[in-house]
Amino acid sequence: MPIPTRVTNRIRNILDERLPRRLRDARWFMAPLFFVWCKGKYVREWMDFKELAPRMTVTELRDLYRDVDSFAAGRLTDTNPEALAYVLSAIDARPGTLVDVGCGAGYFLRRLQEERRFDSLRLFGCDLMERGSEGRARRIVGDHEVLPFRDGAFDVVTCMHTLEHARRLDLAIAELRRVCRRQLIVVVPRQQYLKYTMDMHLQFFPTPGALAEALGVPETDIRRFGDDLVYVS
Repeated sequence: MPIPTRVTNRIRNILDERLPRRLRDARWFMAPLFFVWCKGKYVREWMDFKELAPRMTVTELRDLYRDVDSFAAGRLTDTNPEALAYVLSAIDARPGTLVDVGCGAGYFLRRLQEERRFDSLRLFGCDLMERGSEGRARRIVGDHEVLPFRDGAFDVVTCMHTLEHARRLDLAIAELRRVCRRQLIVVVPRQQYLKYTMDMHLQFFPTPGALAEALGVPETDIRRFGDDLVYVS
């Protein structure tokens, strides 16, 4: 049974914001926590992921994401309910196409299919991992830094809790914009940089301004919902 995001966020906030930085980022202090969190497997890969990831091939990354395990594995989504509700309310539901980049297990695609107002959207999901179809949504295997789509392929592009995993943030954002024709929606966790984070994140957005700077938009375009930051064009 995976630990809910709201619970792990509370634990993370205690560790990241209340402990002295020197203690919080000490390897000797974090190693036992990593050992428990990832159930004794791939401890070094988890702890040193920020150093290892830039040198790994896409295949090596895919294999690692497939093989690692933790108490977060099996979650339906990392996006909190308030942010998710806002995204669903903001989507341009006119006839067209929508792709969810970094769709994971397909939870968001399933949510879209539960609401009749999205029936006019043709749905697609893109993810590094191969999985089965999600109802009427078509899934395509692809790297979010080199999306396998033509320019302006989709009317709506959503990308939720994915950019924090990008090795090259500039490339990932450029790709999202390249394939987007009408509306871009991005959700990332609000999180400060630390050397040892138990989530395999490579990019960090501690404030709305950090996400705004990465996207090249005004800070007023970023909304915060708990520990999620949301951009809707």
